[in-house]
Amino acid sequence: MKQPLQGVRIVDLTRLAPGPYASLALADLGAEVIKIERPRFGDPLRYISRFGVEGGDLLFELLNRNKKSMTLNLRAPEGKAILRELTRQADALLEGFRPGVMKRLGLDYGALAQVNPRLVYASLSGYGQTGPYHLRAGHDLNYIALGGLLALTGRKDGPPVIPGVPVADLMGGLWMAFGVLAALFERERSGRGQYLDISMLNSITALLAIPLAEWLTTGHTPQRGQMWLTGKQACYNVYETADGKYMALGALEPEFWQAFCEAVGRPDWQARQHDADQASLIAEVAALFRTQSRDHWTNLFTNHDCCCEPVLTLEEVFTHPQAIHYQLLREGELTMPLSSGEAPHLPAPRLGQHTTEILTTLGYTAADIERLQQKGII
Repeated sequence: MKQPLQGVRIVDLTRLAPGPYASLALADLGAEVIKIERPRFGDPLRYISRFGVEGGDLLFELLNRNKKSMTLNLRAPEGKAILRELTRQADALLEGFRPGVMKRLGLDYGALAQVNPRLVYASLSGYGQTGPYHLRAGHDLNYIALGGLLALTGRKDGPPVIPGVPVADLMGGLWMAFGVLAALFERERSGRGQYLDISMLNSITALLAIPLAEWLTTGHTPQRGQMWLTGKQACYNVYETADGKYMALGALEPEFWQAFCEAVGRPDWQARQHDADQASLIAEVAALFRTQSRDHWTNLFTNHDCCCEPVLTLEEVFTHPQAIHYQLLREGELTMPLSSGEAPHLPAPRLGQHTTEILTTLGYTAADIERLQQKGII
């Protein structure tokens, strides 16, 4: 894919992971992303490893490649004036503060749309800009709890299980990027920007189509580990192997289940795919998988089209032939799904690295910039 967003300028006020994940997607598509950070401190993700978060510093690098960094004190009148001038030349602004903060700063959509009517302004928050929870603090775990995902995640008769990645944070970022792209496309027809209210809670409820359909159809609340895609069926389950590793069987369609049964020498299981007593069939399949190692089963299913693959560790993921083919980890950087060999992979910027460059494009002189530095504006 070529760089379709070349020439698009994004002013990014977001911090930590959700918003920067959105601007990372836009940057990888060719947009010029100007990351606005606090003077001296910057994005907290720059130093989160100091609080015991393993890989915190590297996480900043992974989420902020292909961006420019500009320091700016948004509480100072001159800092606000610079941001207004910057948005005059921008296509979109991303912010992730708690609702009301940007309005108190005089930098809300209403104010900046007067400066630039073509501006697309996207706000990402936990619970949205309105409603009884809009000012409530939260993190990913809270959003997936209130959004219903946590209750659906885990084994039958076990406790809810925290997913391996912060789903609400990352989905919120993806919806933010998606919304910005849609608004930019619409602007080509109307000539005007618009305001986007993205909620991480709402990004989770948007994922619940399958359990929602079951609930509305049966009237029974779906339970974790008891839905057809979460462990209820023998043909769609995770099984432990003899060496304590796991295989993921996803033989939902009859032809895949038939191929699986034939591959393991159990044709008698074919007719039982949708038996009411799935617990007995699951136990039998589980017992079979425990007789051999994961490598044995992986090699066996290489020549059988039955949707059965090994459960890989993080290290194994990026050494898998398919991941190597698509360069999913390129020079220590994760590639985004829409990235290509043409996408630049510039390192994350140093704090304030591009401040002088950006101010110069806005017409500030060297003396102006020195004065702003002395006053702590940049």
